Amino acid sequence: MNYDLVIKQGMLVDGTGKQAYAGEVGIKDGLIAAIGPKLGEAKTTVDAGGCVVSPGFIDIHAHSDWCPFYPGVRAVSKLYQGITLEIDGNCGISLLPVNDKCRREIDELMASGLELPLHGLSMVDDDLKAYAAHLERCRPATDMGLLIGHGTLRGVVMGFGMRKPTPEELHRMEQVLDAELTKGAFGLSLGLIYPPSSYGEGEELVALAKVVAKHHGILSVHMRSESTQIMAAVDEMLTVAKQSGVHLQISHLKLIGKPQWGKSTELLQKIKQARAEGVQVTCDQYPYLATCASLDVLLPGWAKDGGTAALCQRLAKPTDKLLAETRAEMERRGGAAAVLIITTTGWKPEYDGTNLADIARLLGVAPELAACQVLLGSRDMAPCCYFCLNETDMLNIMREQFIAVGCDGYAVPYDKKFFLGSNPHPRSFGTFPRYLQTIREKGLLSLEAAIYKITGLPAQILNVQDRGVLAVGKRADITVFDPATVADLTTYTDSIRKPQGIKAVILGGRLALLDGEQHGANLGRLVLHPEA
Repeated sequence: MNYDLVIKQGMLVDGTGKQAYAGEVGIKDGLIAAIGPKLGEAKTTVDAGGCVVSPGFIDIHAHSDWCPFYPGVRAVSKLYQGITLEIDGNCGISLLPVNDKCRREIDELMASGLELPLHGLSMVDDDLKAYAAHLERCRPATDMGLLIGHGTLRGVVMGFGMRKPTPEELHRMEQVLDAELTKGAFGLSLGLIYPPSSYGEGEELVALAKVVAKHHGILSVHMRSESTQIMAAVDEMLTVAKQSGVHLQISHLKLIGKPQWGKSTELLQKIKQARAEGVQVTCDQYPYLATCASLDVLLPGWAKDGGTAALCQRLAKPTDKLLAETRAEMERRGGAAAVLIITTTGWKPEYDGTNLADIARLLGVAPELAACQVLLGSRDMAPCCYFCLNETDMLNIMREQFIAVGCDGYAVPYDKKFFLGSNPHPRSFGTFPRYLQTIREKGLLSLEAAIYKITGLPAQILNVQDRGVLAVGKRADITVFDPATVADLTTYTDSIRKPQGIKAVILGGRLALLDGEQHGANLGRLVLHPEA
C-alpha cells in the first residue's frame, strides 16, 4: 500500500491501557491504514525514534468557544500540547444558543469569567448549525466539540433573574436543549457557582438531565461547592444522575481551602461507591495547585441577580451583607493574599499580576471592598488565580482511572500583546505536558495507564468511536512525544510559553505540528456527537 504518512521507529501506546510495543503506523485518507513492524515508505515520514506514539490527546473540559474567531490570531496553544480534540462550553457558560434579545448579556456572561480580552468580539451565531458554518470559515487549530451551557440556556429562555422557571419556561428550555443536542452538541454543562446557572435547582436540573440522557450525552458540572460543602455538592449531583439516568461528568475535581485538605480519599470513595451502584459518573482534573475563575466567585449568588448591569449597581454601593459574604468566601479560598488578579481587562493594568491583599493596601480599604471596586471598575471582567489547593489531594485524585484530564482553559496564541501584557493561568499552555511530567516525576502510574486517561477514557465518556485508540480503521489523530522530556515550562508570572517534548501532532491524517512548529494552516473542525 502507498501511504500518505508513516510514523517510524516509535513506541506505540494504543490508548487502551495495554502494554507499549515497538511499531510503525501507516496513514491513508485520514485513517490509520496499518500498524506493523515495517511499513515501507510514504509521501511523508515522521521519525519517532525515542518517542511514544499515542492517540491524540482529548481535552474534555475547555472554554475555547470563540477562540477561533479572533481575526488574524493563531490560537494554537492546545495543538502545542498534543491535543487533537477539545470539548468547549463548560461550567454552564457557552456561546450557544443565543438570540438578539440576550446577545449582549451572553457576551457579558462569557466575558465575566474569561481570561480572554474581548478585542471587540461578539458572537453572531445563534445555534450549533450556524456555529459549524462559521468554523468552516475560521478553522481552529484542533477539532472542537460543544456543550450547551445551562446558564446560557437559562438566559435565552427566562433571562438572568434569581428565580425558578415557570412550567412553561422549563418546557421551553427542554425544547431548546433537545434541538441543540439533535444538531450535535455533546451534552449540557452546569456551572453551579456561576449565576444564572447557580439559580437552578433539583426539579429543573433533573428535567434537563433527562433530555441529555435521551441523546446519550454527558452532564458536565462545576459543582455548587468545591470547599466546605463539597460532599453535599457531590450528593446533589449523584441524585440528579440517579433520577435522570444521565452520564455525570464532574468537572475539575478538587478540594478548595486548607480546611478541606486531606479529604480526597473520602471524596473519591463517595464517587466510587456510586459507580459501584451503577451510577454513570466520571470526572476530570487539571494538574495545578491554583484554580482560576472570575473575581466575582467571591460574591454571593444573589449579587448577580439580573445580570451584569444589576451587579454593577450593587457594587457601587455594597451593603454590609454583601461585604460580609464576600469576606467569608475569600477566607474559604485562602484569604486575600491567595487571590492573584490576572487582568482587569484594561481598566487598571498596574493591578495585573498583583494579589488582592496588596491592592487593598494601595487603596486603603478592606480586601472585600477592594474586590468590589476592582469588579466595578473592570465591569466584572477580572479573572484571578486562587492559590488554594493541596498537592497530596491532587496526586491522590490523579491516580484514579475514571478521572480524565481537562485544562479548563483556552486555545490561545503565544502572544503577550494579545493578553494586554497579562499572564493567564498556565493551564491554557501546559496542562497535558504537565500531567505527563507529573506522572513521570511522581511515579504515579504506568505510561500506558496515564495515556489511557487522556485518550481512550475521554473518548469513551464522549461516546466517540472513531478516535481515542490506535487501531486500523480509526481516525488518524495521533500525538508523538518524548516521555523523558515532555514538560510544562510555564510559571504563574510567565505563562505564555510553549511546552517541550511534543514531537508531532497528526490531525485527521495530516501533519499539524512537527518539531515545535505548526505545519501549515489550521486543520480543525467541529465534531458532532455521534448520535446527531
